Amino acid sequence: MSPPDAPVTSFDFRSGTLRGSHLVLYPLCLVHRGEHRLETIPIAAIASLRIGFEREARTLRWAAVLLALALIVSLLSSPLASLAGAAASEVAAHQHGEASAQTMAAMLVSLFRGMETAARLLPIFGGALGAWGVALAVLGWLGLTTLTLTLGAAERAYAVRGRSAPLFDFSEALSEHMLKARR
Repeated sequence: MSPPDAPVTSFDFRSGTLRGSHLVLYPLCLVHRGEHRLETIPIAAIASLRIGFEREARTLRWAAVLLALALIVSLLSSPLASLAGAAASEVAAHQHGEASAQTMAAMLVSLFRGMETAARLLPIFGGALGAWGVALAVLGWLGLTTLTLTLGAAERAYAVRGRSAPLFDFSEALSEHMLKARR
């Protein structure tokens, strides 16, 4: 037989914003303890409990936008580089006349060569955008399991990345204690 104030079950947050903290269910209260936080919630004060797993639709949308931008930037690179290179070559071919015209032509050639170089670097930028988009897609697809407690007019949400069976198990134990407290 366990003592009446012994913990029933616990859940440790191993990642995310709550990393390093844990929830401990006692017969009469729920304690959220971390390095810089401590919150004790009486079981009788919990009006409702909700737990669910959801993929992050907003993150998935951002991933799609970033992947589309990466594709567009990469596809524009070659035509822009060719256009700037051709413009530089044309200005250089027609460079003759007085000194001020030659100076202006040299500046235009430099400008177009710089634009050509920048356009040739666009695939690297597109690759970075693509990598960012893939990372967001993975995070969005992994989703979050969120335990939400309603306490009168306030809510407490405890989220972990991915589908968390241990958090579901913890929630079941908490739900059972909520029902016992109301009898």
